[in-house]
Amino acid sequence: MGVSGATQVRLFSPRASESIVSSSTMPAYMCSIRSPSIMMAAGEDLFVIKPRVAEPLGIRDGDYVKVELVEVGEVFTLKVAVKEGMNSDVLIHDMFSLDIAEQVAMDGSGETVTFHSGSQLRLPRQEMWAGMRMVEKKGSAILHFDGASRNNPNGPAGYGFHIKREDNGDDLIRGYGYAGMNRTSNEIEYTGLLEGLTWACQLDLNNLTIKGDSELIIRQMTGQYQVREPRLQVLHAKVQTLLDMHNDLRCHFQHIPRKGNKIADFLANLAIDTRENVVACNWNHVNNLMAPRGGDGFVF
Repeated sequence: MGVSGATQVRLFSPRASESIVSSSTMPAYMCSIRSPSIMMAAGEDLFVIKPRVAEPLGIRDGDYVKVELVEVGEVFTLKVAVKEGMNSDVLIHDMFSLDIAEQVAMDGSGETVTFHSGSQLRLPRQEMWAGMRMVEKKGSAILHFDGASRNNPNGPAGYGFHIKREDNGDDLIRGYGYAGMNRTSNEIEYTGLLEGLTWACQLDLNNLTIKGDSELIIRQMTGQYQVREPRLQVLHAKVQTLLDMHNDLRCHFQHIPRKGNKIADFLANLAIDTRENVVACNWNHVNNLMAPRGGDGFVF
């Protein structure tokens, strides 16, 4: 059974003039009270983000970071810890100790948080990041990835990815990110693959088809081409490490023509145009995929 509750947050860089992006928008895991299972990963820290989120924002451990809850427009400034070890990229833990929540009402389908301003945020139950639970790996999905480097390699670069169910085409997760200047097209393609795969690994999948229009990247990942360029070797190793960590996920790489990768291409160029990092989950479709068999999952 799922737990409350993911919501979309926007994180603002405390040093925007120096960072790659000034803000990032993505799902965050919010918990109204302290949870022993969460504290095993987060310790006593109440607002935690992973280094991969902190780096493009220029966020350092101990910074005070402005956080917006996108759905209700509430904005807080919280002291952040930057660390690995969590399921989610962003954790806001124990809203009462952080003096965020006025009250929380819980029922079988989730939580309703009331803030000091009087506004309310509904946190429905959802299946991703549902704590220390035994899951049955099931389901198949397709990951499309792409990268764009304008005036390659001397201009701005961005990546895009989207994940959909293989059986019915339901959109699960879409994301894009700005990577700054002077990144080659091959580097940014690998970045799109790495980011998309990171999110795909948070789903309870047993099969993943990975599609991209870069023949070089696909053939390097299948071992048909050697990886000679040092910066690509680093990125290739990161992807391979992620695959090794999730060795129960069967992955198949497939090269496709550019016309078959239009959404990922659009997202990569959107990242350059907006100079933002954004990840969005379709929680209704994610829950339908991840809910335990027998109807225990709550769909919203």
